Amino acid sequence: MSWPVLVKVGKSRYLASSVDISTHGAKVRTKARLKTGTTVQLELVPPEGPPLRVGALVWRVEAGGEAFLFSTGVEHRLLRVT
Repeated sequence: MSWPVLVKVGKSRYLASSVDISTHGAKVRTKARLKTGTTVQLELVPPEGPPLRVGALVWRVEAGGEAFLFSTGVEHRLLRVT
């Protein structure tokens, strides 16, 4: 399932969509040009319930999107536990 994601880097904001989300990280497709190690704020918008806001680190940059490692775990009934 794909959720809308807002990626915040400093004062810049990028609309994106998730490729995969777990309780500890997410892979996201974005037009932002991010480098590994960049700290960001993510706002994940599930199909039900309030947005999930979490700090994250760009863990990997791949052709299919950026992989983010969350600074803290997030919980939602639609997320798989890893």
